[in-house]
Amino acid sequence: MPFTTIDWCLILGYLVLAFGTGIALSRQAGKSLVSYFAADRSLPWWWLGTSMLATTFAADTPLAVAGITAKNGIAGNWLWWSWALGYAAFAVFTAARWRSAEVLTDAELLEVRYGGKPAAFLRAFKAGFLAIVLNCIILGWVFRAMSKIADPFIRWKEILGPDTYTSLLNVWPSWLVFDNPNHTFTILSIFSITVVYSSMGGIRGVILTDLVQFTMALVGSILFAVYAMSSVGGASGLIKTLSSHYPEAEVDAILSFTPSFDAALMPLQVFLVYIFVQWWAKHESDGTGYLCQRAMTARTPQDATKGALWFTIGNFVIRTWPWVIIGLVGLAVFPKGNETVVYAEGVRVAADREMAYPILMKLLLPPGVLGLLFASLLAAFMSTADTHLNWGTSYLINDWYKRFIKPGGSDAEYVKASRIALVGLAIAAIFIASQIGSIEKAWKFFFALSAGMGLPMLLRWVWWRVNAWTEITGMIAAIVMTIVLTFAAPGMRGDYTLFWTALFSTVCALIATFLTPPEDEATLKAFYEKVKPVGWWGSIGEEEKDLSGFKTSAAAWALVSASVYLLMFSVGKFVLGAPALGAVLLVLGAASLNGALKLLDV
Repeated sequence: MPFTTIDWCLILGYLVLAFGTGIALSRQAGKSLVSYFAADRSLPWWWLGTSMLATTFAADTPLAVAGITAKNGIAGNWLWWSWALGYAAFAVFTAARWRSAEVLTDAELLEVRYGGKPAAFLRAFKAGFLAIVLNCIILGWVFRAMSKIADPFIRWKEILGPDTYTSLLNVWPSWLVFDNPNHTFTILSIFSITVVYSSMGGIRGVILTDLVQFTMALVGSILFAVYAMSSVGGASGLIKTLSSHYPEAEVDAILSFTPSFDAALMPLQVFLVYIFVQWWAKHESDGTGYLCQRAMTARTPQDATKGALWFTIGNFVIRTWPWVIIGLVGLAVFPKGNETVVYAEGVRVAADREMAYPILMKLLLPPGVLGLLFASLLAAFMSTADTHLNWGTSYLINDWYKRFIKPGGSDAEYVKASRIALVGLAIAAIFIASQIGSIEKAWKFFFALSAGMGLPMLLRWVWWRVNAWTEITGMIAAIVMTIVLTFAAPGMRGDYTLFWTALFSTVCALIATFLTPPEDEATLKAFYEKVKPVGWWGSIGEEEKDLSGFKTSAAAWALVSASVYLLMFSVGKFVLGAPALGAVLLVLGAASLNGALKLLDV
């Protein structure tokens, strides 16, 4: 079904709202760098937690989850469900401490935790890598996802007219194309609006629009799931339809929440990598990046913890099932090997299972609902893009320009430079993303590199002996191991590459730690007094109190993690027609969460 007038009104209305928000907040955002990048550290927990949810609700995520579910069944989502362990660790161990550190970026923290030239080098390197390389990879990924979503709906040849469209193609640079010219015009139009409002409104404008974006995205995805489930006769109809297309054993595997450990899909050792390695080997294992940036906007450390907890619960318990449902309905409506049995559009789903998401939108949703869902996916795209632009710019200004190029400048000068840098970063992202031939290969390289960052970043919060060389060596070792494995074992599964890289880089980082001197005692004491860490701090802190605090935090982490999985599976059982088991899991999950909140005293 093409867009109707009401659909276009909803889409254009949202774009005007997002644009107007940035303009309205431009004066307040321009007061200082703290205002521009940290919203004057004044936001309540529900605001910053919802912003985290909105940012991670990228345009590619619903398509990816629906595609994973279609390919590997519900249990295939352990690829990202395992991240709950890391997000729980962020909420329990570091969210409040990021706020207490009173830095503007995670890179700035490096010169609070470490000292001397190694810390300065590490800060500059990580700021550049995260601001430019990581941002461009992520934006390239979401650009392509948004082009898939828009493909069934937006035709610029019809909007502009054949003559104008052809004239535009004749002058358009050949290097600036995302898949095809139609997709390119769609992406650049939306991205341009995002660049304007995010450059004017700063982080406050980004987070305010995030609240609207997340509400739209959540409502839209739930409505879509309801319409999709109704189209196959509810939970019982879905199971019956799947059973008519696939053998009983395969249907059981598709609907199972636990992996079958099939060698072709998810061997046991891969599942163990997800559970025991992947979550701490990620580059954001301690919240580094846009998560800690949100924590830094909190009005109190307690708000940072509560916001991170809300994000962790919402990210898995609430968001999982609408996307999984679409993946399951896609398997029912477009059965593997016979995708065109009901709709001719199945030929496109056969080539790319992720296309089931936008194609089912077009086939199943009525006017108004279709426009709302499309606008919500625009919102998801823009929420990710504005966050990465603001976050990336914070590195360029706070950790390069202010720290190394022009220290001692005025706030007005730094804010002006921030707005210019954001536009420059956007242009660089467009250029680099358009040149990326394989996003998948770029991501595999980044994940391998991340394996050298994860554990040192967690250890720096709980162990006094970690120094700047720990992190530097971990990164270098990960790069070396990635290059070696790329040439020595080019066909190795990415999960195994991650494991071996994480193991090698961790061993190298620990060796470097003991071969180099510890950080200066004054630096460690200043860090300890500022963030009040738990763990092993020896004479720097209060040994008995620190160890007791670590044990309490570890127990809270275990309870938060358990509550996420119990509550998530509870919702799944209700959705798939097993309410009795869902109720039991709900009670257990609520009890686990309540226990964690008591331990954390929030």
